[in-house]
Amino acid sequence: MKSVCVFSDPEAMAREIAFQWQEHSGQAEKDGRIFSVVLSGGNTASRLYRQLAERNYADRIPWYAVHIFWADERCVPPDSEESNYGSCTHFLLNHIPIPKENIHRIRGEEDPATESARYAQEIQNHMVVRKGQTAFFDWTLLGVGSDGHTASLFPGQGLLNSPNLCEEVRHPQTGQMRITLTPLAIRRSNRIT
Repeated sequence: MKSVCVFSDPEAMAREIAFQWQEHSGQAEKDGRIFSVVLSGGNTASRLYRQLAERNYADRIPWYAVHIFWADERCVPPDSEESNYGSCTHFLLNHIPIPKENIHRIRGEEDPATESARYAQEIQNHMVVRKGQTAFFDWTLLGVGSDGHTASLFPGQGLLNSPNLCEEVRHPQTGQMRITLTPLAIRRSNRIT
């Protein structure tokens, strides 16, 4: 049976996720494995990034063994305020010693169809360093938008059964283009939160 954790506030949740990140990445290092994680955007994610950048976590996490991916990205440049990668860079990546090759970002500034295919290939290529594991990722951290979407999987868009790992998608209200992992890719995670 799966457990459900209820937190008193978003900060408490961010602290617990940071603690578990430290524990699981440390165990992966001891086992001689890498720790691959998928991140999302939003306010809760920013709180987590700030926690992970604090010295008590930043100094204890084996960043050389951590590989970071994203669940989705808006089709904007990385320096845009709307960029999930940009937010993560500002609050976390600029403050930790993670190797550049361990950061697997979605290039929101590129053509959405081309980038969707490229990112899917990057995920598949990553399996080489996962050394025979069947899951693409160890942990996928997802948020939920006010309209019920997660990643950039919006209600009614028919992507639930996509045979692709990534898809380009248009936000139903704003029309903004995005690139998202599909359920097929998300399900290939050992843990989804």
